[in-house]
Amino acid sequence: MEENIRKTQFHNLWNLLKTNREKQISPFNTLKATKMRSSLIGRFFRRAYQKDAVVAWRSSFVPSEILFALDIVPFPPESIISMFANSHLTDGILQTAEDHNHSRDICSFLRGTVGAVINNYMPMPDFLIATSLYCHGSAQVFYSLSKKYNKEFFYIDVPYHYDRAYTVDYVAKQIESIMKKMAERTGKKIDIDKLRQAIIFSNQAREYYVKVNELRKNRPTPMLGGEAVDYAIILAHTFGCPEMTEICRVLYEELKERVDKGFSSVGEEKHRILWRQLRPYYTNTLFDYVERTKKAAVAFEEVNCVHWQEMDPKEPFRSIAKRMLSNGAFGQYQRWLDYTLSFVEDYAIDGVIEFAHWGCRYLSSNTQMLKEALQKKGVPVLVIDGDCIDRRDYSDGQVKTRIDAFMEILNYKKEIKR
Repeated sequence: MEENIRKTQFHNLWNLLKTNREKQISPFNTLKATKMRSSLIGRFFRRAYQKDAVVAWRSSFVPSEILFALDIVPFPPESIISMFANSHLTDGILQTAEDHNHSRDICSFLRGTVGAVINNYMPMPDFLIATSLYCHGSAQVFYSLSKKYNKEFFYIDVPYHYDRAYTVDYVAKQIESIMKKMAERTGKKIDIDKLRQAIIFSNQAREYYVKVNELRKNRPTPMLGGEAVDYAIILAHTFGCPEMTEICRVLYEELKERVDKGFSSVGEEKHRILWRQLRPYYTNTLFDYVERTKKAAVAFEEVNCVHWQEMDPKEPFRSIAKRMLSNGAFGQYQRWLDYTLSFVEDYAIDGVIEFAHWGCRYLSSNTQMLKEALQKKGVPVLVIDGDCIDRRDYSDGQVKTRIDAFMEILNYKKEIKR
């Protein structure tokens, strides 16, 4: 019966894709690694609808290594909703959720997930897993959907006080327990060597991605921010598979070649921007206007920070726990501020732009404090209030007007420095 449900779900989605031909052609797919990344995400996406797949819906920051070690397909509903938004498929999905009493106050990533479930577009899950990093709403939605599907829900509690003596073991034991339960439910035994191999793949990918971030400190910047910001999905969801290592290796080699040749991603680089949070997935004009029209290179995005140290395959569960606890956006405000200030210095940033996804209470809660702290250090900040998924309140003209004013500030600061 569940096999037929997945088949129906895929056909429903396929018919929606065929009838909606508004899909955007991204101007940011300039690298071979980017095409490889899209191919990998698409392969996992299609695999989740196949009848023989064991599928785990996972929120961001659920360790994908434990899934790959059990041959379970990771399916990130929130990230899939961003793909729907890019194809302008979310208007009806969001409306469906709202028609079923899900308020527009709810984060649109989650509201979109609920709407896609109601419309029977999402693949049947075998497990649903969420963490407290940093979205509490995803855990609540996943729990609710686990009841709808009659599937098991797992939750990883990551303590706010990340630096207490007990926290590593506390998180590690939860991860190990969840992996054991999933293995039992699928009739398998934990192959610790397979988990260690997944961690080795993660370490290899991490090593290349750290080198990528180092190359991006170069002036002129070798990579468009509009292309780089979407790499956050592989950082969140595909660590632990060999394809991820290959993507990061290719990305590093491509950027190294660009740096060696003195290539500039935006041509004449007038300013360097640090980007905070994600982007509106229903339009490419925002990054295109900042980078190609205004020649302000987005030198780095906070979502692409590699905040964790190399993991120890001999201690897989503790190593994964340490990685989760090292997330700079989790914990006290000062921790995140210190990360942001380090990016400003390391990437020679002239100004900061934050696309404040208003549905995310957690990420937007410290925006004003961080803005004031940066401005005290002479770093201009532009906060664009918007929604990553819901395009109904987005005004391209208004946003461009605000960017124009922000660039005038950066131009003025540049002039008085001369």
